Amino acid sequence: MTGVWLDANNRLWRAVILQALLDASGFGRSVNPSWPEWKHEKVRDDALKWLLYNEKDFPSVCTFATVPEESVRKLARLLEKGDEQAKLLLLEWRDIFAKQLRESKNELEI
Repeated sequence: MTGVWLDANNRLWRAVILQALLDASGFGRSVNPSWPEWKHEKVRDDALKWLLYNEKDFPSVCTFATVPEESVRKLARLLEKGDEQAKLLLLEWRDIFAKQLRESKNELEI
């Protein structure tokens, strides 16, 4: 992602994908720790359903985010299985994304 020109819309759609992946992995629990277990499970299930099976808007979101659809789905399948390497990769992507937002100047990633 470094050195690629990203406008605000592109970053927005990447954030949508990132949040869905975080929800699918269960990392979203820290945002709402007081929710009952069934609600966390619903958020996870809804995120996985959207990432793995949605054919209506998911492909468009990936296009707007300039992220390969199949790469996102592959990561989602690994997260669904609880793959620890996939979880580490997701956390790394989250941290890089956050850092790029902080360092972004004049709509150009540093």
